[in-house]
Amino acid sequence: MKIAGRVWSLAQEAHGCRQVQEALDAASSDEFREMLASELRGHVIEASKCPHANHVLQRFILLLPALSSQFIIDELMAGTITQTARHKYGCRIIQRLMEHCHVSQVQQLVESVLTDIPGLSRHPYGNYVIQNILQHGMEGHRQSILKSVGKDIRFLGSESYGCAVVSAALSYGPDADRAALAQILLKEPGLLVFMASTRHGHVAALRSLELLEGKENEEAQRRLQAEATTLRNSRYGRIVVDYLKSTDVTQQLLSSACRAGA
Repeated sequence: MKIAGRVWSLAQEAHGCRQVQEALDAASSDEFREMLASELRGHVIEASKCPHANHVLQRFILLLPALSSQFIIDELMAGTITQTARHKYGCRIIQRLMEHCHVSQVQQLVESVLTDIPGLSRHPYGNYVIQNILQHGMEGHRQSILKSVGKDIRFLGSESYGCAVVSAALSYGPDADRAALAQILLKEPGLLVFMASTRHGHVAALRSLELLEGKENEEAQRRLQAEATTLRNSRYGRIVVDYLKSTDVTQQLLSSACRAGA
């Protein structure tokens, strides 16, 4: 079936978007893919919000040389990027751009997204964009997010999407910055234990245990162990309790080995 000249019309249909993606996969050269991609010029924002065309847009980003995706970035930036980040499909386009384009290409896009870290962090779709920047962004971008998360950790840690961002913030970035965030989490009364029993929050609890040292680590373990019975009522809390048990066993074995050596 001839695709050239019909990319935009086909991309908006369920069957047609699959045909376009198959043509992209089978294309013999980047030049041909770029020619097909050019048919989406002027339609990027609309495509990013279409349940079918967004898949075609993502496929272009994945398969084209990074610089060939520049028109996608430019058209998104001509709109309101924070609205695209909040969109069910638009958030996926931003994530693919982060993953496959040069850092210099997406820097302005990322900085525009970071103007609304608190709002996006608690949004059903925007939180994925913030997490993606934590994973793929520049060090300065990560630090901006960690700083914002630290300020709003009580609110973020109290609900599902925010928990996911807190967990990501504790997973990516410089060790010192992540450790500082874990210390902030520990200072919030009851928050560590609450998060430990939730789907996304239990990851934050585990990361905190890995990052905290000395008396702060002991305090975190004490709080979690004191609520072990309650935590075991949750499938996620059980993961944290089991981790504490394995850590305790390891420490006991190390202590025994030290005594034996003495």
